[in-house]
Amino acid sequence: MGCVGQLPRHARVAPVGTQPGNYAIYIPGNCQAGQFGLTAPGACSTSANTDARRRLTLERPADGEKIGPLGIIDDGGTSIYHAMLLSLERRAAKGVSVSTNYTLSHCINPYTATQAVKLAPDDTYLDPTNRNLDRGSCGSDRRHLLNMTALWQTPKFANKAMRVVAADWRISGIYRFSSGRPLDVTSGVDQALNGIAAGGQNSSARQRPNQVLADVYTDRSSGPLTQWFNRQAFALPAVGSNGNVGYNEFFGPATWGLDAALSRAWNIHEMQRLEFRAEAFNLTNSFVPGNPATAINSNTFGVIRTAGPSRVLQFALKYVF
Repeated sequence: MGCVGQLPRHARVAPVGTQPGNYAIYIPGNCQAGQFGLTAPGACSTSANTDARRRLTLERPADGEKIGPLGIIDDGGTSIYHAMLLSLERRAAKGVSVSTNYTLSHCINPYTATQAVKLAPDDTYLDPTNRNLDRGSCGSDRRHLLNMTALWQTPKFANKAMRVVAADWRISGIYRFSSGRPLDVTSGVDQALNGIAAGGQNSSARQRPNQVLADVYTDRSSGPLTQWFNRQAFALPAVGSNGNVGYNEFFGPATWGLDAALSRAWNIHEMQRLEFRAEAFNLTNSFVPGNPATAINSNTFGVIRTAGPSRVLQFALKYVF
């Protein structure tokens, strides 16, 4: 039996993100018709006059009105990863071997994408002057990961009949547990009225709301159609402002799975053998919850409506010559 522990790891990289280059300026108060594209007196800033309030339009109206949202690609952010790995292994003894590893980790980065050039130009940092407003857990972050594997090979038997029927079978299993992935709870609307991540053709409308209750979770049993997030825990921020909810601040349901395999090979001739294998994925046919909708303006906000694959069985018979 062996036990291995690795001290915490630390890594730092520079991810690619996009800065807003032509965002709309929020102008408080009321204005007259003709100002900032208004056709009638009213609020200076509305969703209808976003383009008239863009920075380049305000600086040079004749030229700026021809330019829409701009995303400036840069690598000025930093991602940090900390991790600790523990492993426990029991080598083959009486045909049984067991291996377990556990990872405790945390990945932190600014809002980014692996293919930033494919983002909508308005899908940028929410605050042009504060990149860290969009800094939080990485989308790939899994705080706890546990993997357990076991293998048993049946022994050879003195009895010929038992040796033919029961000897040399290999039975293996894998158990996996993962804590939930970080979720970015969003407002789904351009409450800041700055045209950033405002829900354009390809944008994710990821401005965030205010958290108004201490506990944002409702039912953490993570069963089918359970209400994971409490809708009443969130509210839209004041017009012209960003919410107090952090980027990827909350977490979805944990997942686990058990897979198993059964196999054996029979030597038929010196150069020929017959191999049989049976595999079961999600052996217990358990419900594997998907993540709930995270936009508070969605009718299905916080509800678990998706699931991972149900049990899958595979069988194979191979003749090798």
